[in-house]
Amino acid sequence: MRADLLGLPLEHALAVLDGEGITPQVTVTNAPRRANETRGMLRVVYASDDSMRLTAARFLDPIQEAEEENG
Repeated sequence: MRADLLGLPLEHALAVLDGEGITPQVTVTNAPRRANETRGMLRVVYASDDSMRLTAARFLDPIQEAEEENG
């Protein structure tokens, strides 16, 4: 597994890989109770050794969510 990509925002990880000439296959996953969720930041939770496969999951930022609710 390519640990240096773990936890990065997906767009940042894709930029890193683009700089290396790699265009990975990306799979997006959600927690079962948030299957249809569209909020939150996509972060890399898995990167294959060859960087050709990434899995990203949505992570909600509770501070940002509170600010949006209070407008």
